[in-house]
Amino acid sequence: MSTESYNGANSVLENRRLMMRAKFFEKQEEINKVVPQVSEITDEITNLGASYAIATIKKNNDEADAIRKKMDELDKLRTALLLANGFTKKDLEMEYLCPICKDTGFVNGKACQCMKEEIVKQRQKFLTTLSPAPKSSFEEFNLDFYSKKAKELPNGTMIVPFDMMKNIYDYCTAYAYNFSIPNKSILMLGNAGLGKTHLACSIANVCMQHGRTVMYSSAQSLFYKIEQSRYTDEDVISDILSCDLFILDDLGAENLTQYSLSVLYNIVNTRMITGKPCIYTTNISSQGNLQKRYGEKISSRLLGSCQRLYFVGEDIRILKNR
Repeated sequence: MSTESYNGANSVLENRRLMMRAKFFEKQEEINKVVPQVSEITDEITNLGASYAIATIKKNNDEADAIRKKMDELDKLRTALLLANGFTKKDLEMEYLCPICKDTGFVNGKACQCMKEEIVKQRQKFLTTLSPAPKSSFEEFNLDFYSKKAKELPNGTMIVPFDMMKNIYDYCTAYAYNFSIPNKSILMLGNAGLGKTHLACSIANVCMQHGRTVMYSSAQSLFYKIEQSRYTDEDVISDILSCDLFILDDLGAENLTQYSLSVLYNIVNTRMITGKPCIYTTNISSQGNLQKRYGEKISSRLLGSCQRLYFVGEDIRILKNR
């Protein structure tokens, strides 16, 4: 676990404690303003509590019983005053978002589940910092940028870019709105600027809106940080393997090493076995080049476990600037 993720999670929990404490004191001020007797009774009960403890230690049972009886009477009176003025006895108690650890993040010296979950969120935040997902949606995807004129591909096949991209768009929307696990992964292939990242992140947005856990990273960013700092000590890889949908964008732009290749194999193979889908985007358009770059083990799994979507057309970024 990295210090950065731990500090981020700890900061979140500290803010929770401050928020709940402020909420508690605000409620006490409200009670004291409406029913000032409640505060006086509470002070009296506290003082009697100290006397009760002393009497118990000294084994003065009669005195302890008398004090206990007085405390119970005062508590009943306080409760009645609270109820009569629209409050409850629970309003006198501090509330916590996590009652297990009382928002401290720890129970008996060990990290509480809420702390573990927040650390995961901090790690996910690291991976999604550069994600274009918030700006991507199916509604913003404009098919008018794709030509309706027939075009011949290098292999001699005649296609109409608009029709081909309309089919891809329909497939992606159906995939997003009917997302399930296990599910087939998607491999988006084609030249730069054809909308691969936009559609991948549009799928991500719909999945997140339906409560799915989604993680995103560009291949260049992910493998650079993994290679430089051996980021697995922070369990980022574990989060990638366990999330509902992982998007690895711009595969092929990264600087490959033996270590990053082993990490990529782990991601591709493990998620394939568990049925948890990935969306891979790449400018590599041929199976031969994919195999040459990543080897047989990785390329065969990518090609075999994914629905391949071939993007065609002209660079939309260039068309927009004309």
